[in-house]
Amino acid sequence: MDVRISDGWLRIPAKSGKKSKSVRSPFWFFMMEQKERWEQEDKWDKKKTMEELVQATIPIWKENKADPVFLAPYIEQHREWKMNRMGDLENKYDSLGRSLADIQREAQRVRKKEEDMNKEIEETVIRAGNTVARTSFFVAHFNFLCRTQQDFYIPCEGAVVEFSLEKGVIRCWQEFLSPLDSIPVGYKYKCIQSSRVTHNLTPDFEHYQTDYSKIMASLVQFLGGGDKQPPLYVMPDHVDAADCITQFITNKANSQLDFKIFSLPKLLQELGHYPSIHIAQALMEEDRFSHHAGLGCQFHESLGNPHHCSLSICKRMLFTLSASCSNLYRLHLKPGRHLPPDQVEHNLANKLQLSHISFVTEERINRKVPTPGGVTAMPTEFDPKLMVQRRDSEYCSSKAASNHVSVPATPTLSVSHVLPMSMGAIPKTTPFKARDIREKAGRSHGGAPAVHGWGDNIRLL
Repeated sequence: MDVRISDGWLRIPAKSGKKSKSVRSPFWFFMMEQKERWEQEDKWDKKKTMEELVQATIPIWKENKADPVFLAPYIEQHREWKMNRMGDLENKYDSLGRSLADIQREAQRVRKKEEDMNKEIEETVIRAGNTVARTSFFVAHFNFLCRTQQDFYIPCEGAVVEFSLEKGVIRCWQEFLSPLDSIPVGYKYKCIQSSRVTHNLTPDFEHYQTDYSKIMASLVQFLGGGDKQPPLYVMPDHVDAADCITQFITNKANSQLDFKIFSLPKLLQELGHYPSIHIAQALMEEDRFSHHAGLGCQFHESLGNPHHCSLSICKRMLFTLSASCSNLYRLHLKPGRHLPPDQVEHNLANKLQLSHISFVTEERINRKVPTPGGVTAMPTEFDPKLMVQRRDSEYCSSKAASNHVSVPATPTLSVSHVLPMSMGAIPKTTPFKARDIREKAGRSHGGAPAVHGWGDNIRLL
């Protein structure tokens, strides 16, 4: 240690608290991979420095870093290196008590599932080739009563629609799925509260299908039968609900079949050749046909609420997809197939049957109309004729005393100095203050009572 005595003080050089850490970014892994490839091809001298390697690889990196496919393997290597630096993750936990190793494995499973899904969708569109406009796809949506704290979606309705770009809507499957015993204790009110403002279905709905063996058989037959089922395309924010409810159907039916849930915006991206999935998702979220009637099931159409019907949601998603691809494939959009029908028939018999069905609906627009800020209540004894005669004598006297001006004890106030009757807030600069009537009981000068207050806070003195 370098110890020096200077000017009578012992000076010891302090240790730097910073430790040099070698950070390996995704670019570092790309650079090492490129170096290894060049060495195998005898295009790189091992005696060259790291700085020279950076200068040689940085142009290639800048040219390709905008491509997510190019970046994906290096980001994954960086993630694995970062997790390995954390040491033993099995005995490390997050704030909720979950093992970091379990979180890492679950994140890897979800990423792999998404990668496999994207790859299969791309291969499906490429394999269809020129016949992709005639290829059938299946779009699904599932309504649920509510979502529990355990991330379980209590089912109540499901719909699947077969379509192709050329024919539009081909076939439809819709069923009311009974929740059976899946509603936990204490969740019935939450189910009714959620249903009141969405699909209006209750846990006691009379037209639920309780035999899940029949539900499973009809759905498998609709999808074409066989051991391998075609994927069901849903919106990204509906993947968890669709996955949970389809798993519930297979479990209750004691079936070994498994339904694959895929992303509908990803399918639109491949069909429409959009450069980004975000563009495709923004187009699907427009829901430009959301207020068209005649698209839902008989129950929701009779109730006048087809907007939240699963069948209507499926059809509207297909109409949006067809409209987004119409220019590329030169589709002839037909009403009822690619667009909502021109005419809608209303069956009055279905509306008469609603009196024998259990459902909930929200008829009030606002449960509570809040009071606007600054608005005060109007006194019941308010007399506008008395407003011209009131003035605070104490205020005027004190004001005049401060200005050395003599004024009468009880002057009158002209109409021009009195603010008109209003519902506005009391100005903070007003000299008039509301007082208790009892304080002025013995001070009245006789005659008509004076009015004390400002705007709506008027009291008779």
